[in-house]
Amino acid sequence: MPVAAGERGRLEGRTVLVTGAAQGIGERVARTLRGEGARLVLADVQAAKVRAVAAELDAVGLTVDLAEEALVAAMAREAVAATGGIDALVNVAGIDAPFRAPSEVDAAHWDRLIDVNLTGTWRCIAALLPHLRERGGGRIVNIASICGLVPTPGVSVAYCASKAGVVGLTLALATELERDGILVNAIAPGSTGDTGEPIPARERAEYRARQPLGFGGAQPIADAVLHLLASSGDWLSGTVMNVSGGYWRGR
Repeated sequence: MPVAAGERGRLEGRTVLVTGAAQGIGERVARTLRGEGARLVLADVQAAKVRAVAAELDAVGLTVDLAEEALVAAMAREAVAATGGIDALVNVAGIDAPFRAPSEVDAAHWDRLIDVNLTGTWRCIAALLPHLRERGGGRIVNIASICGLVPTPGVSVAYCASKAGVVGLTLALATELERDGILVNAIAPGSTGDTGEPIPARERAEYRARQPLGFGGAQPIADAVLHLLASSGDWLSGTVMNVSGGYWRGR
């Protein structure tokens, strides 16, 4: 989706690496950022899907598995080599919230969610951090979840713990990296209603009865990412943005 001649978006001249960009929130983030002039590198474990999205958006498409440190490091190197430099990293990739009782959470399930959602996010940051420091700064946005901040009955405790870890990682990194000109923030989305596992009709109706704003889809999360990457985010560091349509009301 090339930007028309004469139109300059809020991210014109910036190069952004988005993980989990083959579908859902990641794809919506990619389309929104491209619409504002960003040059993109899109990465996902779904090779064919991410290549298709990348081709449509005139972006670089890469394959990565967040569970494999060597593959994440290779992705970062390829992203830099293909573009000449990355200005921002948006960590969307992860395993969606599974519904599982605590008694059903075995070691394999726990390890998988922590490894991909939390450690995988860190692997991406660690792989790109030397480059961002060398460039003299940049932006990192981590997609956490409202499940990592407030009780969410039925959602796997492993998922909740992984996303709470992403919040903690964000706050710790923000403290450490501000002096390097690197701003680190997170977004805590609520249920989008149209990404991840399909929600049965009865549960959708019950959710709307509790939450007057209903499901917001992926666009509000993409808009929040844009806000953090554009000049509007120049004075934001260590922020956890509540984008939950009223599911969580507070700080």
